[in-house]
Amino acid sequence: MQIDNHILTIGNHTEELPRLSRTATVTAWQVPTEYSATGYFVATNRLGEPETIPACAAEDAVLLGRLELPAHPEAQLIAAKQDRLTAINGACDAVLSSIVQTYPAGEISSWAQQVKEAEALAADPDTDAPLLTAIAEARGITVSELAGKVIAKAGAYALVAGQIIGKRQALESAIEAAETAEAVSVVTW
Repeated sequence: MQIDNHILTIGNHTEELPRLSRTATVTAWQVPTEYSATGYFVATNRLGEPETIPACAAEDAVLLGRLELPAHPEAQLIAAKQDRLTAINGACDAVLSSIVQTYPAGEISSWAQQVKEAEALAADPDTDAPLLTAIAEARGITVSELAGKVIAKAGAYALVAGQIIGKRQALESAIEAAETAEAVSVVTW
């Protein structure tokens, strides 16, 4: 019994093994052909996972051996890229969240409507703007003053958020372009 290039060979029988990102153990049993047409049951288990065994009668299964299946480099690279992108996305979310953390969720959910009404007022001062009118009255300022503030804040947020999002996208591109796990590991927020 041997493994060569993720191919398990037992006598004349060969079986392609999965390409995993972590080292695993391959265990092979000889079993009745009624249970498995090949006469073999092969289980691949990642280290630390419970071992898979054949479901035929225990006395009908003969353990042939266990071998270590090394992690596959391509699978390791894919996993490293996924892990790094998850970390980068989390960092991006944290920074974007920190910008708006002083605002209540309900107010944030009204921003799109506020901007829409502010832009409509900028184009036509006689446009109906019920949300901005109510906010302006509660604040004791004019609707046109509030519309100017909304447009200015929306522009400032767009600039900062755009820089953060652009950084995330550049890092994602660097992760995608990386050809080794080591190259992926240097891509940080």
